Amino acid sequence: MKRVLHVMGSLERSGMEMMLMSSSEQWRRAGYSCDVLATKRNIGPLAEQMRNAGYRVLHIPFRSKRRYLPSRKLISEFFMLCRKNKYDIVHIHTEAATPIFAILAKLAGVKNVVLSVHSTFLFDGALRLRKRFERRLIRTLGGRYGMVSDAVMKCERTRFHNPGVRLWNWLDTEYFRPPSNEERWAARQSLGCTEEQFVLVSVANCSHIKNHSMLLRALPRVKETVSLLYLHVGKEEAGRPELALSYQLKLENEVRFMGSQSDPRLFFWAADVFVMPSLYEGLGNSGLEAIASGCPAILTEVSGLMDIVTETKWAISVALDEEKIAAGLLRVAGIPAETRQSRALEDSTRIRERFSMQRGVHVMIESLYAVPSRAGVPSIYAANQERT
Repeated sequence: MKRVLHVMGSLERSGMEMMLMSSSEQWRRAGYSCDVLATKRNIGPLAEQMRNAGYRVLHIPFRSKRRYLPSRKLISEFFMLCRKNKYDIVHIHTEAATPIFAILAKLAGVKNVVLSVHSTFLFDGALRLRKRFERRLIRTLGGRYGMVSDAVMKCERTRFHNPGVRLWNWLDTEYFRPPSNEERWAARQSLGCTEEQFVLVSVANCSHIKNHSMLLRALPRVKETVSLLYLHVGKEEAGRPELALSYQLKLENEVRFMGSQSDPRLFFWAADVFVMPSLYEGLGNSGLEAIASGCPAILTEVSGLMDIVTETKWAISVALDEEKIAAGLLRVAGIPAETRQSRALEDSTRIRERFSMQRGVHVMIESLYAVPSRAGVPSIYAANQERT
C-alpha cells in the first residue's frame, strides 16, 4: 500500500475535497492510503466528513497569528510528519508556500513530490516573477505538475513557463445523475418552487471571482418576462454584499439565499438552469456536477469554463456582460421544457463519461504518481481521447 499526503488549505466543500470524498474507496482499491493535511488557520467544515470517509485528517496551520508570518512550528512539524510516516508521495494542492512544503518533503526523504494546479493564476509583475521562480525551483527538486484543464495548462505554460501533465477532474457519476420526473418534482416541491416558476441556481463559495453580483444585476431584465426564482447556494463573504445588492435591485421576492448546502444535487434537480458567471476558473466542478445531474447550464466565456462548454453540445456560453447573461437566461426560458430535458440528458451522458471517477483517478495515478521514467507514457484514456 503506497502512502500519500494531500496538502490542502482549509477543507471546504469545493473541488478537490469533494473529489477525494467521493473516491476514497477507489484509492484503496488502487493500493493507496491517503492522509489529508489542512494548512489554513481553520481546519475547515469538511474535516469530520473526510475522516468518516476513511481519511486521516491532520492540521498544521501555515501562518502564525500575525497575518503574513509563517508559523514557527510548521517547518519542524511538517518535516517530522513526512519523515515519521514515510510517505511515498506528497501531493500539494495549495498555492501558498508550495516551495516550503516541497523542500521539506524532499529533505524528509519523500521521493515523489507532485503538485496540482487547480486554477488559472493570473499573477502579474513581481508576483508573477516570484511564482515562475518557485515553479522552476520545485521542478529542479524533481517535483512534477498536473493541470486540471487545458486552460490551466495554457496559463501555466505561457505565464510561468511551467510544463505539466493533463489531469481530469472527476465526480461521482452514480450520484450526480439526471432525476426521474418524480424525483424532479419532489425536489421542486421540497424547495418550495411552483410549477410556473423559472428556477435558476448557482452553487459556489461566494468570492468575488464567482461574480454573482453580475448575475444579480442581470435578473431585473429577466423578471420582466418570466416568473423567476433564483436559488443562491453558497456561503457569502463577510457583510453579505450579495444579499444587500438583491435588496438594492428589489429582488427580495425572486432570490433565496440558501447558504452552504451539503447536497447540491437537490438544487440541480429542481432547477431549470444552472448559471456560473465566474470571472475565471480552473475548471468549475459545480458546473460539471450540474450538467451531470441533468441541469442545463449557462457559463461565462472565460478560461476553465469554456473547457466545459467544449465537452458538451448544448451548454450556453455568454460574455461577461449583464445583458448577455440576461439574454442567455431568456433564451433557455424560451425553450420548451421537453426539449430542455432531452438536451440536458444528452449533455449529462457526455460529462459523466468524460469526467468519471474511474478515469480521473486512473489518469492521476498513471500520469502524475508514476515514477518519473513512466510519467510521460500516455494513458489508455489519453489514447481513447485522441480517437474521439
